[in-house]
Amino acid sequence: MGEDRDLVLAYRSYSLPRAEVILGMLTAYGVEAQLFDRDFNANNGHLLVATGGFRIMVPAEQLRAANELLKPFHDADDLPESEAFQKRPLINSLWLLLAGYLGVWAPAWLRRRER
Repeated sequence: MGEDRDLVLAYRSYSLPRAEVILGMLTAYGVEAQLFDRDFNANNGHLLVATGGFRIMVPAEQLRAANELLKPFHDADDLPESEAFQKRPLINSLWLLLAGYLGVWAPAWLRRRER
């Protein structure tokens, strides 16, 4: 992307691994995509929703091609507020609870094992 081009938003993700996969896919298909806010949001996860997540930007003339490639990703479990998340609220809530519980206690459990 040597010359100046107008970049437009093609996709917004609240998951860095998902954003990286989508960026790689777009690049592999010849779309000159860029991932914005990678470093800031990766280091400040508590501000991820407030800053709008990870933005994948493409040149305006390649937006149509990017949208065609991104169709399968638009109904994904990216946020707890998403429609796909609400289809299985009990299971997803239990996973979040379990992740929170293990995230808090796993370091203490590992320290106790090392003694």
